[in-house]
Order: sequence, then structure tokens, then C-alpha cells
Amino acid sequence: MSKEIVKINAEKISQMTNYSVEEVAVVKANIAKNVNDSELAYFLNVCKTVELNPFNREIWCYKDKLENLLIFAGRDGFLSKAQSNPLYNGMRSCEVCSNDDFKMNIATGEISHIPEVKDRGIILGAYSIVFRKDGEPTIEWADFEVYNRGFGAWKTHPAEMIKKVAETHALKKAFGISGIQAEYDYNIKNDVATPINTELEEVTEEDRIQDLQNQVNDLIRNETPAMKKEFLTKMQNEAQGKGLSVDWLVALIDEITEKLNKAESDE
Repeated sequence: MSKEIVKINAEKISQMTNYSVEEVAVVKANIAKNVNDSELAYFLNVCKTVELNPFNREIWCYKDKLENLLIFAGRDGFLSKAQSNPLYNGMRSCEVCSNDDFKMNIATGEISHIPEVKDRGIILGAYSIVFRKDGEPTIEWADFEVYNRGFGAWKTHPAEMIKKVAETHALKKAFGISGIQAEYDYNIKNDVATPINTELEEVTEEDRIQDLQNQVNDLIRNETPAMKKEFLTKMQNEAQGKGLSVDWLVALIDEITEKLNKAESDE
């Protein structure tokens, strides 16, 4: 994969996304490297839509080996997103060690965990429970052997790190946060994202198209019926004709964003 620096039109992207030219430049230099104009505009629009701050490292992006753009968040980003939902009702988590008295039944939502006081043994994994006010809790388990990277914070604070994995997965599932990858599910080497195990599938072209369609729907969800009809009809016609593509959908998102920004400036 080429690591050539891609020049961008920061002024154009600023107009499309409502980020300042200076902010666009900072994101390009530090957070969204090796992306083109359309990809950077898409990333910044996702930041706005999900209300996560790239400057606080709540959200960022890399590409995979197929040049697909992947947008990432850590535990804090997913937690911020969940806490903004009025249905969020708290979260519990804990690491589990080999000498703990631990039983978990995800199907029934039952967990019994009594940590050993003296010698807890080795870390086996962690669980997290996320509560919603309108339904059953979501429980997730993260296996330490799968996620442990053996260096950095994983070496100095292994219990905290495996809890973050379980919490991230539980928050993502409980609130249906789509289009954003969990940072713990990927290794990053030379600015290329690779799934950490074979159970995680590569993001395909179809995945990106679906994410972009979701982005279109998010952008027009609260707009006028006329605008919804205009852009949904365009998308349906393209799907029935040439078929939806990543480039076409990114261009459509740019068109929608420009129209929304113009309408906002006219008010």
C-alpha cells in the first residue's frame, strides 16, 4: 500500500463539514492520514453524526489492506455515545481470574462472581453488563488470551484493558452503534488495520456500501419530507440502474451535506 501523502482541499472540506480549515488540516495530519478528500469529508461527517470528537481521540480512522476506510472508537467513545442516549442506565464490568468463583449465563442474564481475596490466579477474561431503561441488559464476555497484546498498557494494566474490551462490545451491541469499529478488535501496523483473529471478517465493499447508506439515512432523518424523498429516490434509482457504489454514495453524501449547510446559512 502506498504511503504517499495525499493532498487535500481543506477549504472545500471545511465548507462541506462545518469544521474550520485549520481543524480539517489538523485531522488530516494527525487523525485521518492517507485519505483523500471524499474519505476525509466522510469521516468528519460521521464524527458529526455520531457526535464524537476526533480532537479528544474519541473517534479516528485507518484503512485496511484493501484500502477500505475503517472508523474506530475506543471504550470512551462508545461510552460517550451511550451516555448521550436517555435510555442508558449504567454499566458494570469486572475481570475474571482463574481462582474466582464465577458463573455466567448470557441467555438468562445471570452472573455470579465472587473474586478470590488472596490469590486470584491468572486473568481469564472480563465481562460487562450494560443496562437500558427499556429492556433486558446486554452482557458481553472478552477472552483475555484473544485480546492480550502483551505490551504497553496490556502488560502494565491487563485487568483494565480486558474490561475495556468487554465494555466496548457491550456498549456497541446494547445501543446498536453501527459503522464504527472497536479499536481492540484490530491490530494497527504501518497505519494498516488488520482484524486480530479469523473470527472477525474483513470489511467488504458491501459493508462499506451499507455503512454509507446508513450515513445517508442519518443525514436526512430529521429533514423535510421533500428532501428525504429527493435523496432516497436518487439512491433507489442508482441501485436499480448501475448499482450503488462507494464512490457514488460518498458523492451523494457530499451533495446532501452541501445542501444542508446552504439551508443552514440561509436561515
